[in-house]
Amino acid sequence: MWAARFDEGFVFGDLTPASVDTLKGVPMLIESSDARVRSRLLPETCDDPDDEEQWRRHSVPELERLFLSRAQLVRRDLAGLRPMAKSGNQLLLIPDGHVAAWLAALNAARLALYVLAELSAEVMEPENFDQASQKQQEALLRIHLLAEIQSVLLGDLDLESAGPFGDFVIE
Repeated sequence: MWAARFDEGFVFGDLTPASVDTLKGVPMLIESSDARVRSRLLPETCDDPDDEEQWRRHSVPELERLFLSRAQLVRRDLAGLRPMAKSGNQLLLIPDGHVAAWLAALNAARLALYVLAELSAEVMEPENFDQASQKQQEALLRIHLLAEIQSVLLGDLDLESAGPFGDFVIE
């Protein structure tokens, strides 16, 4: 994958089928009804049960609408994926006006992947990659890809090596 900045936004090129599948999963992850995902994305915020109930009644519906609107925007941008002539991999454009939604969606998707794969801080360490299950390794690779895209959107255009994850292929 490579990335570049242009006047109206960002372009990501040479996205492999596995990368595209990961990106297409972002909206599904943030819309998940899985209790683990919901609790990670909408955690308890108040010590007082009455305050928590008020927050859930008044704030959670608005947050859920925000997640839905981000998922819809990401889907629209993903519908614009185009094949690259030489490699056959995909090209994605993310307009400047969509960057904030993408950042939030990518972050939420990473949180969802974390809980769905039953990851821990220990497993997240690169030196522990080989000790993770196949499911956890795949989630780690997807999380890493989403983090790299977030990094680009935040202004770090120098995509660095994926380190120990670089030679692993998501099947």
